[in-house]
Amino acid sequence: MTSTETAAPSSAERPAADRRTEDRPPFGQMLRQLAARQYLVGVLVVLCIAVGAARPSFWGTGNLSNILFQASFVGLAACGMTLLIAAGLLDLSVGGVIAVASIAVATVLPHTTIGAAVLLALVIGAVLGTVNGLLVTYVRIPPFIATLGTLYLFLGAAFIWTSGKVVPVTSANYRAATTGTVGWLPVPFLVFVGLAVVTFLVLQRTYVGRTLRAFGSNERAAVLAGLPVNRTKVAVFALAGACFALAGVFMTGRLSSAEGNMAMGFEMDVIAAVVVGGTALRGGRATTTGTVTGALLFAVLANALNLLGVASYWQYVLTGTVLVAAIAVGARRASAAEVRGAG
Repeated sequence: MTSTETAAPSSAERPAADRRTEDRPPFGQMLRQLAARQYLVGVLVVLCIAVGAARPSFWGTGNLSNILFQASFVGLAACGMTLLIAAGLLDLSVGGVIAVASIAVATVLPHTTIGAAVLLALVIGAVLGTVNGLLVTYVRIPPFIATLGTLYLFLGAAFIWTSGKVVPVTSANYRAATTGTVGWLPVPFLVFVGLAVVTFLVLQRTYVGRTLRAFGSNERAAVLAGLPVNRTKVAVFALAGACFALAGVFMTGRLSSAEGNMAMGFEMDVIAAVVVGGTALRGGRATTTGTVTGALLFAVLANALNLLGVASYWQYVLTGTVLVAAIAVGARRASAAEVRGAG
């Protein structure tokens, strides 16, 4: 080697910034990866464009506001369900928690402030969620069976409380606060977006989020690693219960009343939004952006079918077809690239 020749610097000698640039995948590959992860957003956009072309009234601010209202109720509860499913858990008592919390709000509103009524609903939701967590964690009842049982228990308590009657909301201020809009954006939707951000931060940035994803992936390994699995399970059920109750707070304002069967079957909509969004039912992987998209997708689909005049029985068929297709696509993506985390 002559004096003018120099050896190429080794990878260790190159600056860290240069090494990061070399390790970064090509821009086109990054776009494909992003499209693969967020394919449901593309489905939602295409659906909106198609329905808007067929029915221009779809783009009216009144109709869009109504869609966001409907998505908010499912989405608020779905944030709590996302935490549970990420931990490999499930809660079927959503309708019961909503009923009890909503009836509590409607009952106490004539005697207290709006803030106190909402706080009471959240506390009730957290307590009922804690009951589910204790049954699953310490009594060792599988989540599906435990929460199916408490669903009927909570519903029964709600019907006994009201003697099967509807409890009206007498506070005009409460109705205005829970059904108001900022511009044309409904207040419940803004709260939903805020809760989704909090859910993302819990999953990504907190010890609780890392722990629940760890035992959602492999509970035995998490126990052997010394993680507080039992405490975290109970805490996640409590957080989810509070989210369900928050959905009930806004549903009560929208309906101007509360009753035992106000959210019957609602848990299926919530679970569908979470699973279609990309959160794995087996646990360990969750996506809050997918949950938001899933809630919006089902709200848009229901609105579109109504605008197009599709008969109600065909709406069930089409909604079920979309659900199965979306889950099938998500399952193929998951099996092609087993990457677990939260997004």
